[in-house]
Amino acid sequence: MRLAHNVRIASILAVGAFGLHQLRYLLAAGASPSAEHAAHGYMSDLMAPVAVLVLAAALATLIRGTEGAVPERAPLVRRIILLAGALFAIYVGQESLEAILTAGHPAFVDSMLSGGGWLALPLAIGIGAALALLARALERVEHAIAIVNAKRGRSRPPAV
Repeated sequence: MRLAHNVRIASILAVGAFGLHQLRYLLAAGASPSAEHAAHGYMSDLMAPVAVLVLAAALATLIRGTEGAVPERAPLVRRIILLAGALFAIYVGQESLEAILTAGHPAFVDSMLSGGGWLALPLAIGIGAALALLARALERVEHAIAIVNAKRGRSRPPAV
């Protein structure tokens, strides 16, 4: 059951990291997309893997619910802080790799501070809060599935 929980959290984090990256450049570019924004066109190729991750999170919730797993009871504020920190760390790592691997990409400090780079931190906090609420909602769905599954199990006649 721990594996299904970890798959769900990893899926939620990956989708959130994708959303953070895309929102940061969308908000920074405004109406006039820059060359820097165009250099991030490869991100649109990641839509299919993101869809697979959404499906993985849903399946992990279903599996945990049918197996009667106990939902995590981490405080919401702690989850928000952990998820926001992880999202920001993923974003910084991704920008660092882009700065190293792309010839036309601005230096790391320039990309983090100029052109709306500062937006990444408040976006990470907001998206982290949304992801924490999503994780809690999926745990409630998991719990509801477990209750329905337990009631079905008790109403069956004994196997002969």
